[in-house]
Amino acid sequence: MAAPEEPREVKLYGAWGSAHAAMARNALELKGVRYEYAEEDLERKSEALLRLNPVHGGKVPVLVVDGRALSESLVILEYVDEAWSGRAGRLLPPRDRPRERAAARFWARFFHDEVSPLSHLVLFAAGGEERAGLVREMKDRMAVMEAGIQRDFPLGGGGGGEGPFLHGREPGLLDVVLGSCAAGTRVLSSVAGEEIVEAGALPRVHASLVAFDELAAAFGTSVPHESLLARLLERKERARGAPA
Repeated sequence: MAAPEEPREVKLYGAWGSAHAAMARNALELKGVRYEYAEEDLERKSEALLRLNPVHGGKVPVLVVDGRALSESLVILEYVDEAWSGRAGRLLPPRDRPRERAAARFWARFFHDEVSPLSHLVLFAAGGEERAGLVREMKDRMAVMEAGIQRDFPLGGGGGGEGPFLHGREPGLLDVVLGSCAAGTRVLSSVAGEEIVEAGALPRVHASLVAFDELAAAFGTSVPHESLLARLLERKERARGAPA
């Protein structure tokens, strides 16, 4: 049976500083996929972006493959892994390891739904006890994820394991998801006044962030966290000054 043809025309709509858009870019880079990148201004979204992703009001990322659009970062990551399955850089474990595949999907969704939303609340919370409480809650949820990763993916993390990544020697789905948030994690630590991802408390997650950050720098997709923090605070100030 002949292998299916790989997609030919690939275009990604993203935005500077968007961790979710960075996930899609990093997945394409890992697979060695040639693609056109379209930078969007999320405060002045293009008509093309609004047309391609009307369900989510023009959010990024949007991946257009041979004229057909896909949205949502986790959906895009799994699609990229399947569409270019014959290439190196497998994101999900092989199909003959269904338990690991399911676990990778579960923890990626857990981070997306349970941890990532807190990061925005921490950044834009009024401060004081409210912010401190949100930081504690975020750390608690990250600790739950760390324990689950250690149980479900015992190989990896450096320090005697098989590799620095959560999936072992090579980065996989969880490494792309977490590693693409490295700049945002550093921003949160600056705002909170304490480390969100400590090596002692979250050894597997910390090792993955450090290792993937080196890959992102080579891809040219990394974002200086100082610049990201400055832009987010500027946006916050503009929102405060806008009429109700």
